[in-house]
Amino acid sequence: MAFSSVLPAVFVIAGVVCLFAAGSLLLRQGLRPAEFRIAQPASHAEREAGFALYRANCAGCHGAFLSGAAGWRGDPQAAPALNESGHATNHSDADLFFRVSAGARTADGRIAMPAFRGTLSEQEIVSVLAYVMSWWPDEELKRRAGADWTFQAVCTPAEAQVSAKAGL
Repeated sequence: MAFSSVLPAVFVIAGVVCLFAAGSLLLRQGLRPAEFRIAQPASHAEREAGFALYRANCAGCHGAFLSGAAGWRGDPQAAPALNESGHATNHSDADLFFRVSAGARTADGRIAMPAFRGTLSEQEIVSVLAYVMSWWPDEELKRRAGADWTFQAVCTPAEAQVSAKAGL
């Protein structure tokens, strides 16, 4: 086989690899569809489905009541709270979907959160997120739905807030 007959195939493969790498880089940089929204309030059936999926896949790390792992505020590798006391409310719906789907790694490459792509369908991920969001205060959902809400590029834990829903 002549080198000249293999060369076009090498260029095609290299091009595909470059496109894949560029797409991955764009996703990692936060360039996700801003218009992606998870409907709120979610239907009762969707919240029930999300609850079952959350309990089976998420509660072991994030807690049965979305309160996060013990000491999560002081340990960036611990699973954070997903209720309003955490910082999930600072992320866009698209970013939350991406994090659940693709997982997350620490700066040194260790898995901080497993990827659920392949374990959960896209609709199941939406159901889990709809369930999580159903715990958030109505004021937070209204703030996020407003035209002036923007995705905060820097992820920092929110200060603890007392939840009216929790009766505290």
